[in-house]
Amino acid sequence: MREETSNERKGISLPCVVLGIVFFILLMMFVLPILTGTLNIGNAAGIIFCAIMLFVTWGNTYFLKIVAKLKESTGGRIAVAAVLSLFILGIAYVGYLTSLIVTADKTPPKEDCTVIVLGCQVRGDDPSLMLLARINTAYDYLLKHPDVPCIVTGGKGDDENISEAQCMRDILVEKGISPDRIYMEDRAVNTVENIAFSKQIIEENGLSTNTAIVTDIFHEYRASRIVKDAQLMYGSVPADCVWYLLPTYYVRELIAITAVFVGLA
Repeated sequence: MREETSNERKGISLPCVVLGIVFFILLMMFVLPILTGTLNIGNAAGIIFCAIMLFVTWGNTYFLKIVAKLKESTGGRIAVAAVLSLFILGIAYVGYLTSLIVTADKTPPKEDCTVIVLGCQVRGDDPSLMLLARINTAYDYLLKHPDVPCIVTGGKGDDENISEAQCMRDILVEKGISPDRIYMEDRAVNTVENIAFSKQIIEENGLSTNTAIVTDIFHEYRASRIVKDAQLMYGSVPADCVWYLLPTYYVRELIAITAVFVGLA
């Protein structure tokens, strides 16, 4: 009969307990948006990853038994080494993408610019929390720069009573921004179209090609690539994200950027 290892006799170590608590808290943060009607690839991937890491940490004894069993064969040892290598490479890749995300919003717009507010979900007639944050950020910027025009973007989804652009325009006007400063792009269904159709408005109305992109902080990097591909000048005006939505949309953005890198978006 195989003797138990010292790790098996000791049970779960303190570092594993602490890491498990961290991953459990993260798991709850990925679950929380579901309770408010937000379910996408971001929190789905986050839930799966956290569940695996909880097994690795809190189920440490069973995890080590599986690894030990795999190491008894050459193929198993190769599989363990491959998974470990992929995990390390994955951590490095996520770190690289994170550095791109956190540095993209450090590009301030030029004084002579056109504000472009990227669309986000409307719930019926009302803005989602993320869209409301973008509207408020755009309002603050427009208030400080009274000569700058603004393009609000986003079409009408099947579950929306009005277009995202209309929702933004209505609220900005209610808050005191002159409707003469606001142009509506209400056809787009994604960020690429937001920028492409906004460029048409810029050209048709002789607006500045220096842009001030209002979107969530984690979305600024991908937006900057699209703006530059459209041959417009990029500037960032990032909006704060609701804290409990940040993990979900951060992971979603990692996946979206990867899709851009491999040519799927």
